[in-house]
Amino acid sequence: MRRGFTVIEVLIGMAISAILLTGLFASIQSSVNAYERSSADGVNRLTSRLLVERIALLVRMGSSFGPLPANATIDELESNILEITTQSGQEIIITWNSVDETLEMDVDGVVSTVLGGVTQDASGTPITPFLLQFENGTTLQRVTINLAVIPDPEHATAMDGQGETIRLTASVMPRAQLY
Repeated sequence: MRRGFTVIEVLIGMAISAILLTGLFASIQSSVNAYERSSADGVNRLTSRLLVERIALLVRMGSSFGPLPANATIDELESNILEITTQSGQEIIITWNSVDETLEMDVDGVVSTVLGGVTQDASGTPITPFLLQFENGTTLQRVTINLAVIPDPEHATAMDGQGETIRLTASVMPRAQLY
């Protein structure tokens, strides 16, 4: 009469268990990676939208804007830079850095990167982030914000192929022009 398992049976059982656990851990790891990519993509999209809303609010509440056209006969100016002076006197400069593909914000001399992956390439066509429309070359009538952002390029995989470009646009008038 036998009362237990032989060494061979125990080793076979352990080998089968190891194979099953390896497969289980691999599937859990791929699920975690997919979740991280998905959440990073969502965070980047949300951050991009919030940034456009923040810039729109700054334009609505701003008191002076730049850059100004070279002469008063120019009514539209495409720019990689948007300068805003708030009613409290705060100087804000938003710049698209084409080398690093980032949007940078300078608030009273303190510069920080506020958004990455800003390619400004819409289906092979280069676009300018800011279109400023003036009246008589000095009074800002409207700012059009036009950003092309690739969501979180740090988490792209071979399966993702080319990242889906998000187009974010807003057209904003300074509040002083509304009344």
